[in-house]
Amino acid sequence: MPEAGPAKTTRAAIPGRLPFQFTAIDPSIRRAIIYHHASDGYPLSGVLYLPPKGDPDLAVLAMHPRGDFSRHYLAPYTALGGYAFFGATSRYLHNDADALHERLLLDVAGSVAWLRDRGFKRVVLMGNSGGCSLFSYYLDQASKAPESRHQKAPSGDKVPLGDFELAMVDGFFALAAHPGEGAFLLERLDPSVVDEADPVSANPKLDMYDPRNGYVPMHMGPSKYSKDFLVEFRAAQVARCERLDARARAWIEEAQAHRQWVKDGERFTPLPPNEKLRVVRQSLVRRYMLIYRTLADPRYLDPSLDPSQRPMGSIFSFGRDPIAGNYGEGLARSMSARGWLSTWSGLSSRASLQQTLPSVTCPFHLCNALADMDIYPSEADAMFGLAASGDKTRSELAYADHYLNPHGDEGKRLGDPRQRCAEEVFLPWLRERWPNDGA
Repeated sequence: MPEAGPAKTTRAAIPGRLPFQFTAIDPSIRRAIIYHHASDGYPLSGVLYLPPKGDPDLAVLAMHPRGDFSRHYLAPYTALGGYAFFGATSRYLHNDADALHERLLLDVAGSVAWLRDRGFKRVVLMGNSGGCSLFSYYLDQASKAPESRHQKAPSGDKVPLGDFELAMVDGFFALAAHPGEGAFLLERLDPSVVDEADPVSANPKLDMYDPRNGYVPMHMGPSKYSKDFLVEFRAAQVARCERLDARARAWIEEAQAHRQWVKDGERFTPLPPNEKLRVVRQSLVRRYMLIYRTLADPRYLDPSLDPSQRPMGSIFSFGRDPIAGNYGEGLARSMSARGWLSTWSGLSSRASLQQTLPSVTCPFHLCNALADMDIYPSEADAMFGLAASGDKTRSELAYADHYLNPHGDEGKRLGDPRQRCAEEVFLPWLRERWPNDGA
């Protein structure tokens, strides 16, 4: 790989760079592009970082359901600290519109297996953001006997996890973790949507962006929402998710029924040619959902709710009032019915820390950023309590945002949160449990 300049430490994200990406790396760090595969043979890739000298016996694995962690900002620090770092990509890189989290577990399993085959005796998972719920789901299934693992996705698609080896790992470091993509989105679905086909339809009684409910534009804020409004708002979010799930399941069942019809010779053979063609096409179709308005969380604009060091707004509204993201880019905008149920549904996705962290028993550390605009202190408290590890510890990064950039003057005074995380938390946690020559 080409060298990237002489800097020995990473710097904060700059325009044009992905938020999880380092901006400079010590040229003495050894790097290699890796082509490997998931346990079911799906081709994958990644970048392996090694210390300037020596052959470490521990590798840190980082992966995200759709993000690119092949140049993660912790990679240079980890390698200079004497450990290997493997930033692997998933099969749904940059596009999770049809993502089955059950298949993602096979990407994790294949990456762990490659590291073991490469000679690393120990593997530690570094679950950053959505990578945490992915890894926690993996550990949950790996802890079960093969016959007890999930055999199908929520859609009914076969993903026989019991047919594959899901090797256990030695440790799990959770960084700026959220409770799962579905659980995350459930609290951001705009419950005021009246018609899923109309991006601007709204029930004003459930609209957090209606001034009558306490909304104040972010540049004039903060907003203030009443307890009664919040109770009704949260219940309506669940109701909307239930409706979306019902639509997804109906579409899936419709296709399944037509596939069964094709297989049933007594019913299918007598059909006229045009009707046969219609039935076959209905059996093949994979319908996609357009999901509007997915950035509605009162905590974005009312800092009295789950107070922290965060500024107002969301990481997904790019410095603007979240109303812009809610009606604009949003999250999970286009999803197949099966992808919705497996990945972004807060009621159907299994990649939920509420469900999976109680199965985690390896050494566990939770590090959360106190100025994170999308992950809140109460969530970090709940996550830490869920882990069953006998060795579990936690830390907090003051005035650091979700991507570990400094927030405000106080954040700048404290120094680069990425460096603080690496040198004061992550590497000491590794060295205390798995000492190496780089300590």
